[in-house]
Amino acid sequence: MKKKFLALDIGQVCLSIHPERCFAHLGFRSAAEVPPELLRLGVEEFECGRLSDAEFLAAARRLTGTSLSDAELAAALAAIIGEPIPGMNELVASLPARGIQPVFFSDTSALHLAEVRRKFAAAMVPEGIYSFEVGARKPARAMFEAFESRFGRPVLYVDDRPELIAGAAQFGWNALRFTGAEALERALFPAG
Repeated sequence: MKKKFLALDIGQVCLSIHPERCFAHLGFRSAAEVPPELLRLGVEEFECGRLSDAEFLAAARRLTGTSLSDAELAAALAAIIGEPIPGMNELVASLPARGIQPVFFSDTSALHLAEVRRKFAAAMVPEGIYSFEVGARKPARAMFEAFESRFGRPVLYVDDRPELIAGAAQFGWNALRFTGAEALERALFPAG
């Protein structure tokens, strides 16, 4: 029997995401106060693996004027990662015994992935396709090709962002917009 894989986004699917926590640690009251260059570097460079942790921390320090140490600055950046979405730890942990291997499929950095693994017990999922390793973010073709070359086409891709669900459909993937653990479980294991 062929192994079944679930392509699982992390942010707002497995764990809540709180940018405002990160901004507050850096001394900003809102996203509007954050230097646009820092946001651009975080998304376009750091999450795509073109900046190391040290390079991004140095850029963050320069752009924010903070005097935080590397460890304090890394903790501030990791503060964006919130708590597990209700029911997801349990559902993801149960999947291998039910014949489905979860695989993280996420736009993230190594720094944030370490925080995910610390906060999400089911994050011991041994495998994933991450933007910082691929050098691209979803819905770039490179992300989908990286997943398929390693695991084949997943039985389902789950994400909270409609534009990424639409992007997956363009590649012929079966995709579901995440609305909660119960709805995901029903989609994976329909009654009958």
